[in-house]
Amino acid sequence: MEIIYHEGKENVVANVLSRKSVHNLCMAMSQVKLRDEVENMGISMIRKWDIVSDLKIELELYAEIRDKHKLDSRVAEWRKQAEVGGTTRFTNNEDGSLRFNGRWCVADNEELKQSILTEAQNTPYSVHPGGDKFYKDLKKTLWWLGIKKVVAEFVARCLNCVRLKGVHKRPQGKVKSLNVPK
Repeated sequence: MEIIYHEGKENVVANVLSRKSVHNLCMAMSQVKLRDEVENMGISMIRKWDIVSDLKIELELYAEIRDKHKLDSRVAEWRKQAEVGGTTRFTNNEDGSLRFNGRWCVADNEELKQSILTEAQNTPYSVHPGGDKFYKDLKKTLWWLGIKKVVAEFVARCLNCVRLKGVHKRPQGKVKSLNVPK
């Protein structure tokens, strides 16, 4: 038997192979958990040969965002701009939501924003990636004024993110042993 060491980036094959099996295992486990959660909600499972013609699954979060649109005066102004047309980047979607460049427009409601951030951060698949990655992930689907600042403040208060953040300091020098008291 011969063990060959491959340094850093050269060890690509082992990393790809090990991640592939872990990914397949995670997918299998998530399917089992999803089936159990659906059965716990009281929804009966359909046999695989039955045909489902109109099945629509929607997050409760999106319904809550649409409900908060009705209470925000700023969103009402943006809706009017979208109806008039012109150079505005807002659009009224057929599901009743307001979109900004295709992203869900979130009303100015602190409770709603905090619930969105908490939900996104505390999912089982979240690994507390830090402020930049978290912002980029949210930015793909959601928009509100000052989203970057709100995300940065949220991440700064998250204990897991702070604990997992790497230290970027130079080593302070050699460790010196203390004299043993007599």
